Amino acid sequence: MDLLYIEKEKQQTLADEIIVKGVSLHSGKKAEIKVKPAPIDTGILFTRSDLDTAIKIKAEPASVVNLVRNTTIGSGEDAEQAFKIKTIEHLMAAIWGAGIDNLLVEVAGPEIPVTDGSAFPYYEKFLQVGIKKQSKPRSYYKITEAIFARDEAAYIVILPYDGFKISYTLDYQHPVIGSSFYEYNQLSDDFATEISKARTFGFEKEAEKMYEQGLALGASLENIVLIGEQETVNPMRYKNEFVRHKILDVIGDMNLNGRIMGHIIAVKSGHRLHVELATKIREKMLEEEN
Repeated sequence: MDLLYIEKEKQQTLADEIIVKGVSLHSGKKAEIKVKPAPIDTGILFTRSDLDTAIKIKAEPASVVNLVRNTTIGSGEDAEQAFKIKTIEHLMAAIWGAGIDNLLVEVAGPEIPVTDGSAFPYYEKFLQVGIKKQSKPRSYYKITEAIFARDEAAYIVILPYDGFKISYTLDYQHPVIGSSFYEYNQLSDDFATEISKARTFGFEKEAEKMYEQGLALGASLENIVLIGEQETVNPMRYKNEFVRHKILDVIGDMNLNGRIMGHIIAVKSGHRLHVELATKIREKMLEEEN
């Protein structure tokens, strides 16, 4: 495997556990998680504290079981697939942004709190409790050739690059969103101020249909940017908040493979294409390992 170990960068975990409570975006039910420190080489593990089970799921592409409007992981060991944890993408982005490698996330239900619709509340709590350096160097998977996923006009590709960069083009046939482009470069841009605070968004006209599908039952003006016919119902944090949030989602989904060095170029991609790309990257990683 083409792993790059950087001696000056050590693996990291939390200095202490944190608890986050709130509402779940899709089920609308109360949600709570405990995020706990974990030993070196653990990665990011999830478990359900509300179930009588010791199953722990690693956050990796093979664990993803649903991609409808969110990234859901689950355990194949459960024949009925009752063991699921929904909407992990914002938390995963915050974990990446805070530079954390090893954690155990205990979820008291099937979905994690949506907080304010961004990654910032998680990121802020991580920094408040403190980040603890561990004894082993952090590893990066360095992309050496182009890997891509495509679905008609939407696509995402990762190219070799000595760093981590995302160039995203958003294009909606809607007057409020339209077309926009934003680029985030880990080497020069601050995750906290540029990306972490960008919130998820939804369309007012789609609300009833989503409710019928059992989605967005916990959505409110406190946790999404709601888009009307000609303007947003609630104020935006950035003029281009929509495309920044798309980059946040890419970061969260790419963190299913841990630290990566490469340049991602995405056009109109969503969770399904992100995880398809992450799966292809993992296949390449395993192929090189063997």
